[in-house]
Amino acid sequence: MEINDFYEDITQGEADLILDLYEVIKKLVLSEQDVTLVRLGWELDIKPSELSDHIGTIVLILDNVEKEYGEVW
Repeated sequence: MEINDFYEDITQGEADLILDLYEVIKKLVLSEQDVTLVRLGWELDIKPSELSDHIGTIVLILDNVEKEYGEVW
């Protein structure tokens, strides 16, 4: 590995959260519903303020889901 390569170890809990986010975001996009922190928090039983720490991951997942399934809106 080169010195410029970067990776981050994540815990099992963080990995599970990412998978859960993907599933909920996919469900919302396919059902043509808005993806908001409030809605994600409600679906995952997590405070939206806690999800804001993961906004970059959420946006990345949303972009990928829209590309994968075509923008539904």
